[in-house]
This record gives sequence, structure tokens and C-alpha cells, in this order.
Amino acid sequence: MHAEEPLNGAGTGAGAPPGAGSGSQGPGTSPVPGWREAPASPLPWPAEPEAARTPGAGAPPTPPPPRPQDAWLPRRKRRRDRPRGGFVRFFSKQLLAFLALAILMIVVDFFAYAFFAVWESDNNYSEGSPASLVRAVDEGLAPAEGGLALSGEAADALAERGAWAILVAPDGTVAWEHGAPQDVPRAYTMNEVAMAVAYREVAGYPAFVRDRADGLLMVGFPKGLYWTMTFTYPASTMRNLPLYVLLILGIDFLILFAYLLHSRRRTLRATVPVASALEDLSVGRPVQLSLKGDLRDLGRQINETSAVIQRKDKAREQWIRGVSHDIRTPLTMILGYADGMANDPQNPEGVRAQAACVRTQAVKIKDLVLDLNSASQLSFDLQPLHTEKVPLARLLRTLVASHVNEGGGECGLSLSVDEDAANACVLGDERLLARAVENALSNARLHNEGGCNVDVRLSMGGDAPSGRRWACIEVADDGVGVSDGDLAKLEARLAAARVDGEVREETGGHGLGLVLVDRIARAHGGALALSHAPQGGFSVRIELPLA
Repeated sequence: MHAEEPLNGAGTGAGAPPGAGSGSQGPGTSPVPGWREAPASPLPWPAEPEAARTPGAGAPPTPPPPRPQDAWLPRRKRRRDRPRGGFVRFFSKQLLAFLALAILMIVVDFFAYAFFAVWESDNNYSEGSPASLVRAVDEGLAPAEGGLALSGEAADALAERGAWAILVAPDGTVAWEHGAPQDVPRAYTMNEVAMAVAYREVAGYPAFVRDRADGLLMVGFPKGLYWTMTFTYPASTMRNLPLYVLLILGIDFLILFAYLLHSRRRTLRATVPVASALEDLSVGRPVQLSLKGDLRDLGRQINETSAVIQRKDKAREQWIRGVSHDIRTPLTMILGYADGMANDPQNPEGVRAQAACVRTQAVKIKDLVLDLNSASQLSFDLQPLHTEKVPLARLLRTLVASHVNEGGGECGLSLSVDEDAANACVLGDERLLARAVENALSNARLHNEGGCNVDVRLSMGGDAPSGRRWACIEVADDGVGVSDGDLAKLEARLAAARVDGEVREETGGHGLGLVLVDRIARAHGGALALSHAPQGGFSVRIELPLA
């Protein structure tokens, strides 16, 4: 199914870990038992099924649709993958907010009405109401020697309210009075009595009447203390009154809801550019806002912040580029002299060993400088990718041959290309893709100082339901491998680097290499997965979408 290309003394079978590079494996199968992907990583597809991770399982991974939260996907694609129905959700939220506000208003109005009703009833409609005072005067007015006399309690009640009282006899004359002002008439016609009863007013004073056997009792209050209004409505109007009230309340609620919706829409329109600008700032893109009104100062501050960030990023990029350029020439000379001394048979064995050690360390410095340059290019999208159609088989042959020609140390190196992957091409930056494979090879060489066999394999993967196809570049060694704990720490570090966007060097473990491999794969819309076998070995798998 695939062609083996041994490029050094290591055999095609001996130089690969168990299960790698054998003719029995088809394209897309996992060459190393115990395969698993990094956890919590926003890859273009989730981890493989459990069956594909168990030793001996040969089922290929079945990736579902891409996850739009991948921060390295193009911005246009991320926007296109956002969930639809935003207006429906917005309208529903506003409707629910309005209903909650309306219910709150109704509850508050009810309790306010109840409070004021009780307050007014206590003050004016219980013991202090005009009717109660008229009743108290009527009960306190009784016959006495020489006429009528008012009890002391009734007299005190009139004095407390500033009221007065008169008794109009059936013939219209005032038969008794208590504190009546001078401008109050002392004689009434039948018509005047009827007007006083109907309008509850005598000479401009609010007056309330009570019928007695000996006449008509009138109790008057200070002017302006009470308003008297009389209304006459058709019965049909009173029956329809609740409907009219509900209709008016409904119109009021609609006006309130329209205003609330309009104000919220205006607020959203004003804040959407700010939210978009903050999203751009979070990934290092420059921002230039032009806001008006109350948000003008906020827009200016965001623009100033963006300018400061861009200046810092540019200064950092220029510094890295300058340091890399200054190191390149002396480093090349060190590598040349060290290589010459290590390969000169006239030098003593100790000198050649020391020169080889110098050459090894210089190569590490060279790789680190290249990683820093690549990280500077990828961090925060400082530079666009120089994309082109890259044949992966040709790229891998060139890189593996270069490693063999330069001497791979104690590691044997072989390349296998599956038959269906011979013409696989991806759309990407060839220099960065080469850097990713170089780092994976350097990782195997760096962590297996005692020697190992490294197999580079190019295969194909796909998802039948969606019809997507991708190329898989796997660099697997049979060296010392890593423990489950170390692999979990490495995967956690990769996940953390994806979240904060920074590539950091850490002592005592993997440097920029694998983090940069993950960054390059994600920048091309792909993914990185790591695995190890129980008996040893380590595998780096780069999955890239086909062009």
C-alpha cells in the first residue's frame, strides 16, 4: 500500500516503533498503540473515539465538523461559523425583560395603591371623614331647656376640624347653629336647600347634610378643604370601562416596549464596534475606532491602547530579527570550525569529541533562533502567511535527506509515504511547514541522546460523512518516550499556549519546539496530536487539510 524509502543504515522495520511503517497498515491508521490527542484543545476536530486509542485498534479517527472557537481560524470563517438566529434571541430577551419590567411595575403599583388607599382611608374615611363628623353632631344634638344643645364631645369634634353646624327647620329658617360664619345664610328656600344638598356647598363652604325629624342638619368645613365633583355616565360606558382601561394600559405597554427595544438596539449598535475592537486587540490586530457621542472618549482610549500595543509588538519583532541577524554570522562560523575540527582525523580523539559537542550545542542555538523567528511571525498575526500549494511528499523527502546528509547523530531515520498520499498537497507556508517537521525531528533527537530509530510517515485521513480529507505527517521514534504524567503536562502546556497566544521557553522540559509545531499546524487550519506507547517511544502527528 505504500513505498518505504530507507535513507540510511537503519532498516525500514527496525527503525520504527512497533506497528509503524508496516505494510499491513492502511492509510490513516495509527502506527503507535495508545494514541491520544492533547486534552482541551480547540482542534479542527475532537479527539478520536476510545476504540482508536486502545492498543491494537486500527480504526481511523472520525473527526466531526470544525470547532469555530479555534482562535487560529481566519476571522471571516469564525464569523461565518457563529450561530445564527441572533435577532430572534435578542427579541426574545428583550420581550422577557419587558415582561419582567411590566410585572414589576404592576406589583409596585398595586402595593403603592394599597398603601395610599389605607393611608387616605385612615385619615379621611374612618373617624375623620365628614360623614362620621355629621353623624357625631347629629347624635350629640339633643333637646334642652329653651331649645337644642350640643354635647361637649360633638362640640370638640367640630372645633378640631374647624367646622360649624346649623339646623334648618322645615320652614327654611335656622332653628339652631354652632359656630356658623356670618356669611352663611340664616334662611333658605326649598331651591337653596336642594342646591346645597346636590352640590354639598353653602355660601362657598363645603357642607354635608343629614336629615332629622326636626329639620335638616348641615355641617360646614373651611373653604377649600374638600372638592365636590358629580358625574353622570351612561350604563354602557361604565360596563365598557374595564375594557377601555385595559386597552389604554396595553397601548402604554407597547409604547414602553418600543422605546425599550429602540434604546437597547441603539446601545448594541454603539457597543458592537467596541466589542469587535476588543476582540481584535485580544489577538494583536490593530484597531482604529471612530465613535461619536458619549463613546467618543472610549474609542479614543482604545485607539491609543492599540497604538501602544502595536509599537511594543513591532519593537519586539525588530529586536528578535536584529538579534537573529547578529547571531547568524558568528554561529555559522562556529558550526563550520566545529564541524571541521570534529571531522579532521589529524586531531586527537578528545579534541574531536569536544568539537562535536560544540557543534551539537551550536545546532541547538541555531534551532532556537529559527524557532524565535517563526514564533515572532506567528504571534498575534504579525505577518501574513506566504501560502502556496506545497507537495508534502517532496517536502518530507528534502527534509529527511538533509538530516541524513548532515548526520542525524545516533538516530536512524526513514521515510514512508502511503500510496494514496504520494500526491497530497496542502495550501500553506512551505518554510513554516518545514520548520514544524524539523522541530519534530529535533525533538526526537534531543530527547534520545542514546540513539533511536525515527520513522517519518505521510498518510491520508478523512471523514466519510462530511467528505473532508486531510494529510497526516507523523514523526515517531522508539526511544525512551515519556511517562503519562509528563505527557499530560506537555499537553496542558500546549493547551495553555493556545489560550494566551504566547510561546514561552520552559526549563527542564520541551522548549519552543512542540509548541511552535502546534502553532504552525493551527495557523494552517490543522491540528497537532501527541502519543506514546507503553513500551516506550514518542509520536508527533501533524494533521493538515488538503488544498
